[in-house]
Amino acid sequence: MMKRILTAIQEKANKLLLLAILAGIITSCDSILDYNDGDCSIEYCVKFKYDYNMEEVDVFAQQIRTVTLYAFDNDNNLIYQKTDQGEQLGERNYSMTVDIDPSKYHLIAWAGLNDESFAIPLLYPQQSLIEELKVKTLRKTITRSESENEKGNYIVEQELHSLWHGEVKNAPTTRSGRQQISTVSLVKNTNNIRIVVAQVNESGGPVTRALTAETFKCEIYDDNGYMNYDNSLLEDNLLTYKPFVVESETVSSRAFSEASEPAKEYNSVVSEISVARLMANKTPELTIKNSETQETLFHISNLVKYLEKLQLEKYKDRHYTLQEYLDREDAYSMIIFVDEKLALIKTVVDVNDWIIQINDIHL
Repeated sequence: MMKRILTAIQEKANKLLLLAILAGIITSCDSILDYNDGDCSIEYCVKFKYDYNMEEVDVFAQQIRTVTLYAFDNDNNLIYQKTDQGEQLGERNYSMTVDIDPSKYHLIAWAGLNDESFAIPLLYPQQSLIEELKVKTLRKTITRSESENEKGNYIVEQELHSLWHGEVKNAPTTRSGRQQISTVSLVKNTNNIRIVVAQVNESGGPVTRALTAETFKCEIYDDNGYMNYDNSLLEDNLLTYKPFVVESETVSSRAFSEASEPAKEYNSVVSEISVARLMANKTPELTIKNSETQETLFHISNLVKYLEKLQLEKYKDRHYTLQEYLDREDAYSMIIFVDEKLALIKTVVDVNDWIIQINDIHL
C-alpha cells in the first residue's frame, strides 16, 4: 500500500516537474535572444516613420498606402525585397514582417511608388546590385533635341503621386515580445506648388482687362526628376513642369492690408504644379507668361532663393538648414499681383502667407 502511494506521489511530482520545465521554456521565449532551440523564433519587423514634416508629427499611417523595402549586403548585393500595400499600412500597430534580420543589412525604402508617375527597374534578390535601384519621374518627350536649352522638351504635367524615400544601415533594434523591430525614417520627395496671379484694382475704377484662366501660363524648369538609391539626384534632362489644373478662385492676402486690417480678397487664377524633390544646390526657374503675347510677366531664375527667404524669416526659430526645410515642407503657395491692366505690381509677393518684398531678392 505504502509503495503504491509513493509511486503515485512520484508520478505527480514528475508531471509537475515537466510542467515547470515547459513553462520555463515558454517564458524564456520572451526573455532571450537566441530562439534556435525549441519551436520559438524571432519575428523580424520593420516600422516606417514619416515625421520629417513641418508639423513634426508621424503621419505615416494617414498618408502612405504602399511601401517597398530593399535589403542589401555589405557588397551592395540585393538580398531581400518586399512590398506591403493597402489599408493595413493605416493600422496603428502596422509593421512589415520580413524573413531576414534587418539590423544586419543596408535598408532602402521607397513609399508611394506608382507607375503613373514614376518608373523603377525590376530588381531580383541574389542578382541585382544597389546601383540599379533608381527612380525616374515620368515625362512626356516632345523632341529629342540635344541643344543646350531643353525647355519644353521634357514635360511633366500630371499630378505626381506622393513619393517618399528612406535609408538606414545596420539599424538599431527594439524588442517587443518576440518581435525585433528596426525603424526606417522617410523623407518626402514630391511637392505641390500653387502659383496664384491675383488682380488688384488700385484705381478703384473699372477693370480694363479682366483676369481669366487663359490669361497667363506658368511653368517651372528643373533637372530633378531622376533619383538614385540614396535619394541624391542623378544627371537628368531639364524638365518642364506645367500645371495639372488651372482655375479661377478668390484668394485672400494681407499683402496690401494695414497691420490692423484683415486680409483682403482678390479675384485670381490658380495654377497647381506638382514637382519632384527640391534641392538647395539646384536653381529651379519659375516663368509666368502672357498666353496671347508670350511676354514674360514674372520670372524667378532661382525659386529656391524665394523659399530660403521664407525659411529664414518665418521659420527662423526652428533652426532648419535650407535642405531640411525644403524636405519638410511639401506645399508652397506663391501669390503675385497684377493691376487692373494686368501689369505686374512690382512690390510684394505672398509666399505661404508670408509677405516678401520683391526688392529684397534678386530675381
